[in-house]
Amino acid sequence: MTSTAYIDTFFRNINWEAVLKRIEAARNDRPPLNEDPSSTTDMPSLSVEELAAQIANGSGVQIVDARAREHMSLNVDLMAGAKWRDPDRVEEWITELTPDKPVAVYCAYGFDVGRNVTKTLIERGFDARFVRGGIAAWYASGGARALKPTAG
Repeated sequence: MTSTAYIDTFFRNINWEAVLKRIEAARNDRPPLNEDPSSTTDMPSLSVEELAAQIANGSGVQIVDARAREHMSLNVDLMAGAKWRDPDRVEEWITELTPDKPVAVYCAYGFDVGRNVTKTLIERGFDARFVRGGIAAWYASGGARALKPTAG
């Protein structure tokens, strides 16, 4: 990936609305807002414990690993049962999902990348939720890992 493409991807994943709110708070001598996206209610989400329960009860939840391509090139594993999908190419892989089964989307930490993919899936009619805390929370809770498939 060229440095220009990396910069473009980086800026596309910034929550500019949150940045503007921070600037406004600073200009008006207000304390910064608590903007941990994993604690907001504007987007459907689930905890790693709730996801583990869905997996255990056989709900057929589809798990999408939406970590950025450059992040995935540095990691050899993903959540057990997950399939990695490029978050910048949702329109290319969305047809591979089963529309009548729930979708859990995670990224590295449960912030903007996973939320953006979740938002797109919801807009296309899927019952999608982002995983609060992302794969970091899953691993911290002792969640199962699997090696990512190798190209071949």
